[in-house]
Amino acid sequence: MSRRVVITGMGTINPLGDNLEDYYNNLIAGKSGIKKFESIDLSSVECKIGGDLGDYDALKAVEKFKEDLGDDFKRVKKLIRTTTFSAKLTALASMAAYKDAGLFDVDVDPYKANVICAGHNLNSNFIYENVLQFKDEPEWTAPLAGVDAPDPNVAGVTSEVLNLKGPMFTIGGACASGNLALRSGCQDIISGESDVCVIAGAPFDVSPTDIHASVVINAVVVKPHYQENPEFASRPFDGERCGFLYSHGAGTLILEELESAKARGAHIYGEVLAVKAGANACHLPLPGAEEQVRVMTEVMKMANIKPEDVDYVNCHATGTPKGDLQEILAIKGAFGDHAKKLKLNAPKSMLGHTCWASPLVETIGGLMQMKYGKLHPTINIDTPDPNIDLDICPNNPVDHQINIMMKNSFGFGGVNCVSIIKRYEDK
Repeated sequence: MSRRVVITGMGTINPLGDNLEDYYNNLIAGKSGIKKFESIDLSSVECKIGGDLGDYDALKAVEKFKEDLGDDFKRVKKLIRTTTFSAKLTALASMAAYKDAGLFDVDVDPYKANVICAGHNLNSNFIYENVLQFKDEPEWTAPLAGVDAPDPNVAGVTSEVLNLKGPMFTIGGACASGNLALRSGCQDIISGESDVCVIAGAPFDVSPTDIHASVVINAVVVKPHYQENPEFASRPFDGERCGFLYSHGAGTLILEELESAKARGAHIYGEVLAVKAGANACHLPLPGAEEQVRVMTEVMKMANIKPEDVDYVNCHATGTPKGDLQEILAIKGAFGDHAKKLKLNAPKSMLGHTCWASPLVETIGGLMQMKYGKLHPTINIDTPDPNIDLDICPNNPVDHQINIMMKNSFGFGGVNCVSIIKRYEDK
């Protein structure tokens, strides 16, 4: 590739922190972000726990950007105050990433900068609440529901906040959405259509109906013990794993063309070598190791690396009995004997499942681990599963300098997408 893609900015709001350092430190400390949901009524739902950010103070958070926004601050604050929960957090995480990249301080061609929002059904709880309101009293439904409810509003708010006028759209692929958005952004940089890409993982504003539907298909944790002890409920790779947990979370990466980033002296977190997507040709939430192996193998070929060049896998690992095992089998199939030498961990053991944003939220965590040379633990490994026989960094952080990271994401609907990111060294 004549044009290379690098990551120059990151921002996130998730159950472990709303800034990079707090997020990383809580990951390393093995802190769980899971608690009882308070922002949504789960009284009729068996699963009552997850990563709840429904009470996040967005208006307080936007004050951090007052100096960066200058004359636009009042306009942006009004927009944050009036828009939906998903759009608020997406815009805030994107502003944080934009600031981290130093882009508030330079002249960015707005027509060569785009916003790609990862996710779909983003405002589910907003729609659910308005349906209830409509049934009770139609006149009191949200006056801008027709504008705010559709998914493009989330990407639109972010592009309006940053005043970017390049391509703006959403990409939905369930839990693989974040990597799919990253894939599209890389293509835009490589083609030359864009010099800057804001890759924004939007929070899924999950509704009680969504969580109940996942209870019905035995996908989420319902055991009473864990409802009373939520910090132990998310347990990817553990022998007692029994489902995932919904979490709110936003994560944004700033992509730039390498030479442009170097010319302005930008800090570079890593270089995106390749992103590859594939499908299981099965719409049901049934993970398939065979197709995962193919995507992992192809992405390494695209990146022009060998399996033994990868030293760390940031796993999808949601905590479902079948899904976690299929991912381990796929890693063994893709890496062969080298799988035993890999370092793996499962960020969802602490974060819960930040859904469509999870590939980006977790990639940010991976890049922070790459920066500091230490891997976070996979927590809640109390009953080892004999079939999970790779190094998953159980319960304790591990000193390790990541050179090349693989980030897995496998979504409902049979969507598989995997990225390869290399530690950047200016030679």
